[in-house]
Amino acid sequence: MTAREDLNALLNAAIDVATDMLAADTEFAPFAMAIQKEDGEIFHVEPEDEDDGADDEVVIAALYAGLKEAVAEGRWKAIAVCADVTIEGDEGDAVSSAILVRMEHEADEPVACMVSYDIGEETVELGDLHAEPGEARVFVEATPPN
Repeated sequence: MTAREDLNALLNAAIDVATDMLAADTEFAPFAMAIQKEDGEIFHVEPEDEDDGADDEVVIAALYAGLKEAVAEGRWKAIAVCADVTIEGDEGDAVSSAILVRMEHEADEPVACMVSYDIGEETVELGDLHAEPGEARVFVEATPPN
């Protein structure tokens, strides 16, 4: 698959997992998805030492640390970190909840995608997907020594 196809597959997998968690619990803790370099299989990744009461930022940092280590070992060719976020209006008030998926690929630019959602009685309704350039945190080129 091309890098773009890998990222689309990761995005779809992350949104599917997040939607399933939202349907079951109305919220979800941050998690990651990764594509194995060897065979292209997609894996759901959670922190090894998951603490149910941990702050989302702590969980996200642990996810990135684990993903970066696995990438250095040659395990993943693409990763996505997914979080449940609140979109705020201009006044700082909560406007909507959204699924945020930050993706990186070894052969492409990072991208951040967000899709708002509403939880109905029996379904999770997804809004429009918005994408923008992301920040590289795992596939970061080493800076040469001076």
